[in-house]
Amino acid sequence: MKLNIIILFLLFGINSKAQNIYKVIVRDKSTNGIIIGAVAQLNGTTNGASSDKNGELILTNIPDSVQIIVFSLIGYLNHNDTVTFPSDEQHTILLEPDGKEMEEVIVEGTRSNKSIEDNPTRVEVLNEEIDEASSMDPSKVAHLLTHSTGIQVQQTSATSNMANVRIQGMDGRYTQILKDGFPNYGGFSGSLSIMQIPPLDLKQVEYIKGSASTLYGAGAISGLINLISKGGDKDETLLHLNASHVGAFDLNAFLSRKIDKVGFTLLAQRNTHKYFDADKDGFTDLPQLTKYNFNPKLFFYFNGRTKLSLGATFTSEVREGGDTKLLSHQKPDTLHFYKEKNDVNRVTTQLKFETKLSDKNILTIRNSFNAFHRGLQITPTFSLGEYSFSGNQLSSFSEIAFTNRAKENVFIAGVNFYSDEFKEEKLQSVILRNEDYQTAGGFINYTFNLGKGVIIESGVRADYVLNKQAYVLPRLSALFKWTQKLTTRIGGGMGYRNASIFNQEAELFGYKNVLPIDKNKTVAEQSIGGNMDIGFKTALGDNFFLNINQMFFYTHLTNPLILVDTNGTSGVYHFINSSAYTQSYGAETFFKFGFYDFVLFIGYTYTHVSNILGGRETEFTLTPQHSLKGDLLYALPGKWRIGLDYEFKSSQLLSNGKRSRDYWTYGAIIEYTYKHFTFFANVENFTNFRQTNYESLKSIPYNTPQFTQVWGPLDGIVVNGGIKIRW
Repeated sequence: MKLNIIILFLLFGINSKAQNIYKVIVRDKSTNGIIIGAVAQLNGTTNGASSDKNGELILTNIPDSVQIIVFSLIGYLNHNDTVTFPSDEQHTILLEPDGKEMEEVIVEGTRSNKSIEDNPTRVEVLNEEIDEASSMDPSKVAHLLTHSTGIQVQQTSATSNMANVRIQGMDGRYTQILKDGFPNYGGFSGSLSIMQIPPLDLKQVEYIKGSASTLYGAGAISGLINLISKGGDKDETLLHLNASHVGAFDLNAFLSRKIDKVGFTLLAQRNTHKYFDADKDGFTDLPQLTKYNFNPKLFFYFNGRTKLSLGATFTSEVREGGDTKLLSHQKPDTLHFYKEKNDVNRVTTQLKFETKLSDKNILTIRNSFNAFHRGLQITPTFSLGEYSFSGNQLSSFSEIAFTNRAKENVFIAGVNFYSDEFKEEKLQSVILRNEDYQTAGGFINYTFNLGKGVIIESGVRADYVLNKQAYVLPRLSALFKWTQKLTTRIGGGMGYRNASIFNQEAELFGYKNVLPIDKNKTVAEQSIGGNMDIGFKTALGDNFFLNINQMFFYTHLTNPLILVDTNGTSGVYHFINSSAYTQSYGAETFFKFGFYDFVLFIGYTYTHVSNILGGRETEFTLTPQHSLKGDLLYALPGKWRIGLDYEFKSSQLLSNGKRSRDYWTYGAIIEYTYKHFTFFANVENFTNFRQTNYESLKSIPYNTPQFTQVWGPLDGIVVNGGIKIRW
């Protein structure tokens, strides 16, 4: 017995001696500031730890022998520390900033590909928020787009949950959506676009607010959103599973690899949703949905000077909303008849070829093709039966551009051709609403330094819409760097949008009894606008930072397109140019404060949008004058992410002359990462605010939700959760 006790003590002593502790302070090699969140891992094991708020890192359970401790952190080069244990030495680890990782965010939407800090055009960028937003909803980018001030995702259908994006209060048709700089979204797909684009293969989202047609052509009157995909230069594997209590189930997979001179990315998704009736009124507040997305992309790196990318998108979706009895396979009758169904298929291709002709000169050739088919069926009344509207939209974009970079100056010139053709399938319509626009354009953009601390970006585009009209669109922006912390941007430009029946007003009718555009009597909507902002950012010691930006904006729109009854009471509608003009002005305030592992964001927007005719001003509908959004985020890299967010919208004018309530919504998210696994849970609108708490969705003339304007959430509280597996 005594011998056994002695052996146990000896073993315990040996084991204690073999388990060593490693203590260091982690600092930045260039600034000597402490680094929070640096990860150290015992090479070849899963034993690791991270540096705390004081930069101290403690790694335990290290056996005797020569060990390699590997340090890593985004923005820094990996560092190896070789130590022979046992060792009582406590020292400082200096991590060297990685020039590639630490360089400022490069903005692609302005074509100059300059860092956001040196870009005269005001651009807002989201990147870190993408992963968080994908936990909230991995099936679409709609939730992600609400993370910026001045952006409103406006639901356009009370039963099928379709939506568009409003920038600075302007209607969604004035926002141009790009994917990697290709204008493949809009037209017949306008209210479905942001509901079908997934966020999981995105690395960056860029907003340019105000008239921006100079950059990519027609459509960007209130601004543009450029969704930038991940490249094939990094190895990444992601399996993402998500489910919600309101009936959603998402199965998503993303793969990225680079093998020698070839890289590829692949996103595959299946998203389903059972219909959901939050208020039990017999109509869907969330539609029944089945959607598939398949996005492969290849990258060829021929040498250090030439690269080629080829990509494609395949989307198939069936979306049904309306009377829940019909979705439960009951046959329609005089009480249960209203249903809206969208059957959608999209095929998109992308090609980009880039070669360096010299150290200063680059030639870029791009092409995209988009085939979109949508079948829309609506049953407004039992007696009228089902109405169908269906068609194919074919669009293409081709461009050749030449770039010259001489130190800080960037000169870009190019020509492009854009075609957009819609052909209606002859079903019930007597007159086919076909549309065909072909536009040839050329552009010049020059960014240069004008003395110390002043950068100018100037540009002009000339577009000719074949057999119609020419447009000349100048643009000018300036950046003033008063100090390293204080900057001012001021800029403006012109924009236009071709006349089209694909607007929210016609969508409500399901395009029934909406006549085609009369090109002899309508002209393009045109705009001029500008922004000015003052920005201040600074570090407050090692653990705090402050970022404040105050922006003012103004847009003036002429020839706005409006839908009118042809004879006043005929029930047949057509679009005409109004003699009124539309103006949008306001201010955005952005505040971001970081302290240790916490980040606080607050964004306030004041927006005033109105139509003015003969000196009489009419307020825009569904446009809150005051909106406030923000969040508080706690993030411990590689471990925890906990966030609380909120949004306030003031009352909105409705088309019936009444005003909605102002309201608040709140949400929360929590993520925990263990090795390759990230577990997440999210709750939206946890106070359960719903528009239907205050009014019925039923509206005239058919006593259904078809013409109901959506000003607040319909689904109420939504809880979802899942797992992300990375390796």
